Amino acid sequence: MDKVYVKAVSLFDAEGKAVYSSDPEMTGKSAIDINFLRWAQKRENRGKVLLSSAFPESHPLTFVLATPLYRGQPRGSPADSDGRFAGVLSLALNVKEFLATQLEVGSVGVSLDQVWIVDADGTLLFQPRHPDMVFRNIHGKESTCRSCHISFGWVEEILRKKEGVGDNRMRGYPEKVVAFAPMEFENVSWVVVVSAPYDYVAGFVRRSIIDHLLLLGIIVATVLIGAALFVRNERTKLRAKEEALRWQEKTAERKRAEEALQKERNKLKGILDSMSDRVYIANEAHDLVYHNPAIGRDLGPVKGRKCYEYVFDRPTVCEWCKGQPVFAGEKVRWEWNSARTGKTYDLLETPFVDHDGIPAKLSILRDITARIKAERALRASEERYRLLVETMNDGLGVQDEKGIWVYANDRLYEMLGYSREEAVGRPLTDFLDETSRRSYEEQMSERTKGTRGFYEMSWLTKDGEPIFTLVSAQSIIDEKGRFKGSFAIVTGINERKRAEEALKRSEKQLRHLSTQLLTAQETERKRISRELHDELGQALTVMKLRLGFIRKHLWKEQNELQGECDKGIDYIDEVIENVRRLSRDLSPIILEDFGLTAAIRWLINNFAKGHNIKVTLEALNVDSLVSHDSQTVVYRIIQEALTNVAKHAVAKKVSVEIARVDDSLSITVEDDGKGFDIIQTLMKSPEEKGLGLATMKAHAQMLGGTLGIWAEEGRGTRISLTIPIIARKDETQNVSRDIG
Repeated sequence: MDKVYVKAVSLFDAEGKAVYSSDPEMTGKSAIDINFLRWAQKRENRGKVLLSSAFPESHPLTFVLATPLYRGQPRGSPADSDGRFAGVLSLALNVKEFLATQLEVGSVGVSLDQVWIVDADGTLLFQPRHPDMVFRNIHGKESTCRSCHISFGWVEEILRKKEGVGDNRMRGYPEKVVAFAPMEFENVSWVVVVSAPYDYVAGFVRRSIIDHLLLLGIIVATVLIGAALFVRNERTKLRAKEEALRWQEKTAERKRAEEALQKERNKLKGILDSMSDRVYIANEAHDLVYHNPAIGRDLGPVKGRKCYEYVFDRPTVCEWCKGQPVFAGEKVRWEWNSARTGKTYDLLETPFVDHDGIPAKLSILRDITARIKAERALRASEERYRLLVETMNDGLGVQDEKGIWVYANDRLYEMLGYSREEAVGRPLTDFLDETSRRSYEEQMSERTKGTRGFYEMSWLTKDGEPIFTLVSAQSIIDEKGRFKGSFAIVTGINERKRAEEALKRSEKQLRHLSTQLLTAQETERKRISRELHDELGQALTVMKLRLGFIRKHLWKEQNELQGECDKGIDYIDEVIENVRRLSRDLSPIILEDFGLTAAIRWLINNFAKGHNIKVTLEALNVDSLVSHDSQTVVYRIIQEALTNVAKHAVAKKVSVEIARVDDSLSITVEDDGKGFDIIQTLMKSPEEKGLGLATMKAHAQMLGGTLGIWAEEGRGTRISLTIPIIARKDETQNVSRDIG
């Protein structure tokens, strides 16, 4: 072709805005059809060319030839990547001018007014004689159309056949012959129609018209091919511009990446500079690429030294250097003791790439000197405690929260007769007898609450022999307050148990002997009391009668002898009274005749009269609460207490209280005398202490009771006797008396 009929070349971006156009009026405007923009954005339409049939009415037979543009595939992207939609390249073609020129040049005898073009859907695209009909559809007929057209059947036949000849009859116009042929391109489907009057052409001309139409189709195809070549040329130029633009974008992107990378490097350097750990970076040549201030404070300035010179203070590469595995991609961690600083470091070395892309190693030295010292001290302490635990005379065992034995020292294994392998991992209950298992379960419920325990437990040795132990247990609680087990110190008390049993037997024998002795003593007292009362009393009475008889038969002149007889009789009366008192003291007859309550009242009454001391008595009738054999012992304890008051207390008031407390009988004798120091008295030798308190304690043990003593200098003394009630009969009313 001599001329390319392109009105404008335009480039639209991905949003449909004209970024370049040979028509200045187009630049910056959104002149692209939205439907075409959506079509171009679909990846399956990449590389296709679209011929648009939507033209401005002011430019009939001017159409747009357009193709979508995509960015080229970036380096390193997946093979199936199609790039990113960039925009649309379009060319505006003036087909009218092209047709007019070709018809004139071709001398086919056809003017442009005889040519009209209709779209496949019936839209009129070009009609020189009736420009007002352009872009109107034949299916949208109006009443005014009938004024010229007799029928539209010939047009519908043209759209249906797309190629052939026919007749056109219109009111007021001569009959015409029409020839038509299709024109297809990409998405465009047109029918080109040429009309001429019958009197203008002969019958054979019809074939010529068809030939001309074919020629016209060839010409249009040629135009389109030329336009495609032009598009290709423009696309090549656009790709060159796009490559340049892409290069600029890559350059800007690389610059931004370098700036971001530099910012990250600065951030990393700031982090490394602020670290308290010592940090340095060395390359494969052992050059120090970086070191932070912390290592500088320890080792001073670098002054161009290699890492083995600066850090490790060596003239050559260290034989322990970990560089080879680190540069191979491994992380290495090890401890190093610096002779220069006297510190121990935990050294972590990891692969690192510097800002020039050169492989290096990042080394972090953490001062663990204090931790090492603490660990050594802890190990030494653990060793001392382990030695203490393993050599202690008592057993020590640890169990978990499920009662499984997890540790025991050698002493405990020795006590039970098991080896470590035989005991560890087994439940603790495997080593207990049935009674101790119940006690153990009760104790474990207390251990889960975090309380301590101190109790006796019986174990079974490997040979089945029981051993008795004293267990001191403590709970193990974690930082969240959860029970994790317990440990206990186990003290063997077999020897103590045997000693206790021997002591109990000895005490039992001693109590039995004491009881026998006191019983024999009471029996002897009764015998002596009877002899004093019966024999000595009778002898003194006879002696008194004889002296009276002698006195009666003296002469009146024997006044002196009569006086001596009277004195003898008075003395004998005094002796008789003393004998009676001794007899009562040795074995109170009233106790045998009237019972314990009456004997206590008589004893207190005589005590008050004999020592001029006010005595208060509050007592039950205890005759039914104390056995007959025990009544004498109770009487002797009260008698001894009152005797001590008379000898040592210098008291003005004494109170005696006898009361029942549950199943026990409580007897209290309290005075307001000078008191004494109990500790000092107990520390005296048996010769200095006397037998009073010892005798009362012995009597209390005979009764199966306890004797309590309270005293304080200047505040008096209180003796308390508690004995179990043996006989259980109805009690009488309380007796309350003030005596003396």
